Amino acid sequence: MKWLIEKSRYLSLIGVFGLLAGSLLAFFFGAYKTLNLFHETVLNYASEDYKLIALFDVLDIFLVAVALLVISTSLYELFIGDLNVPDWMLVHNLSELKAKFGFVIIPVIAVKFLQKLLASESALDTLYYGIAVALVSVSLTVFNYVGEKEKVAELEMREKEDRPEKRAEDV
Repeated sequence: MKWLIEKSRYLSLIGVFGLLAGSLLAFFFGAYKTLNLFHETVLNYASEDYKLIALFDVLDIFLVAVALLVISTSLYELFIGDLNVPDWMLVHNLSELKAKFGFVIIPVIAVKFLQKLLASESALDTLYYGIAVALVSVSLTVFNYVGEKEKVAELEMREKEDRPEKRAEDV
């Protein structure tokens, strides 16, 4: 039974390869949309607003692609084994992984808000959308801030446990 539980960590490879495939797909889709936008810009038959919205869409796609790559790499590092990648691509626990994901969501929704702002026909709808984006961004930021505070407190507790206590006789 122990062997089965120990080997079940390899089930995470399904997620690793799925996220990696999604990342590759997003990179190729972003490149395709970039080439299409370049083609439309050179031929100059698209409106300026359309070009700007399309650029933000490409940015959004590449942000998602990078996020999927980082999460895939981090899952592999957490469950399977060490990788030779930059430290910023790795996490040490699932809380850090959630924090990285949160930091990717904020720019993605900001890009979506800018797209909405550029294509908007109703100021009130844009205001509601902006408020929703702000609430989600603030919530994710607070979540990450609280997580960091908890991590610092945990490290301080570990340091205290590692230090031998001084007794009155030692002083």
